[in-house]
Amino acid sequence: MVDSAVKIERLLTLVGRPMDLLGLNILKPNWRPSVISCVVAALICFQPVLTINSLVTYRHTLDILIECLSLASIGVQVVTRSYFYLFQRDLCRRVLEELRGQRDLFGADGNERLERLFRSSVDRMMTFYRLLYGTYLISLSLFIMPLVMPDPRKYNLPLAFQLPGMPPDETALFWYVTYIYHVLLVLLAINHLAPIDAIIMVSLISISTRIGALRVLLDQLDGQIGEVEWHHTEHLEPVLDRIIELHIDTKRFTRQIYHSYRMHFFISFGMICSVLCMCLNVIATTPRTSVYPVMAAAAVELFVVCYFGNTLLIENDKLPASVYGVRWYRLTVPQQKKILFLLANTQPSLQMSAVYLPVNMTSFVTVCRAAYSYYTLLN
Repeated sequence: MVDSAVKIERLLTLVGRPMDLLGLNILKPNWRPSVISCVVAALICFQPVLTINSLVTYRHTLDILIECLSLASIGVQVVTRSYFYLFQRDLCRRVLEELRGQRDLFGADGNERLERLFRSSVDRMMTFYRLLYGTYLISLSLFIMPLVMPDPRKYNLPLAFQLPGMPPDETALFWYVTYIYHVLLVLLAINHLAPIDAIIMVSLISISTRIGALRVLLDQLDGQIGEVEWHHTEHLEPVLDRIIELHIDTKRFTRQIYHSYRMHFFISFGMICSVLCMCLNVIATTPRTSVYPVMAAAAVELFVVCYFGNTLLIENDKLPASVYGVRWYRLTVPQQKKILFLLANTQPSLQMSAVYLPVNMTSFVTVCRAAYSYYTLLN
C-alpha cells in the first residue's frame, strides 16, 4: 500500500501542473519568470482596459452589462491572487513543507493508526482538488454556448468582452481574434485560481488532520494509562509532553494559515457574492444566457472553502472531549495539572475568518439565501 508521503508528492505534482502551464509554478524553489509567465502577466495587466472598453460598449444593454461586471469580478480575483504568486511564494512553500513534514512530526512511521489517518487525509485532498478543478473546467462550456444559445448582442461570442479597436462585427478576422482571446482568458482564470484554492483547501485539511492525530495520540495515551497502577505513570511523562508540544505546534500552524489567508477569504467572499448576484440578475431578465457555468464554478469554489472551514471547526470541537476522556485521575498530580492546562487550551475555537464572516457552512448558507432572496425579488 502506498504510504501518505508518496501520496503527498503526487498531490503537489498535480497541483503544480496548472502553474506549469502558466509558467508560474511557485512551488519550485528555483522558479524564475519565463516568456509564458510574462505573457500571462501582460494578459492580467490588460484586463482592466478590456473591462472598461466592454462596459462602455455594452452600457446600453443592461443584462449584457451586468454579465460583463460578473466576469470582471472574476478578473478581480485573478488580479488579487497574483499577489499570492508574487509576494507570498515563500509562505506557500513553507506551508507545503509543513504538510510534507507533519507525518514525521507526529511519528506516523511507527503508528499504523496515524498512517491510516494521514493517508485518508491525502486521499480527501486529492478527491476535492479534482472536484474543484473539474468544476472550473465546466467554464469551458462557455465556448459552445454561442452554438446552443447564440446571442447577437454579443456577436455570438462566449464572453461579454470586446478588444479595443477591434469590433467583432466588422470583419471575420476581428471576430476570430476576439474568440481566441476569450479562450485564453478562461484558461488563464482556471489555471490561475485553481492551484491557490487547492493550497488553501490543503491547508485547512492539514489542520483538521493534525487535530485528528492529536485525538489518536490521546486515545493511545489513555490505553497506556489503563495498563499501569494508579499514580504510577511517571514513565508516560514524555508521551504527555509530546502531545502538549504537538498541540502548541498545531495552534501555531493554524494562526499562520489564519493570518496568511484572511484577506484571500475576504476577497473571495466579496467577489463570489458579486458574481452570484449579478449572474442571477442576468438569469432573471434573460433565462437563456451563458452565465450558468460561471455561476456554478463560483458556487462550488465558495462551498469547498466553507466546507473545510466547517470541518476544521467540528474537528476542533471534539478535541476537549478527547482530552477529558483520558483517565487523568490515574495520573500523578503534576501530570493532572498538565492535562488541565491542555484542556483549557483546547477550548477556544480554531476557525478561519473572512474579516466580516467566519469561513464555515453557516456563512455559505447565508450567502446562498441572500442570493436566492435577491433573485426572487428580481422576479
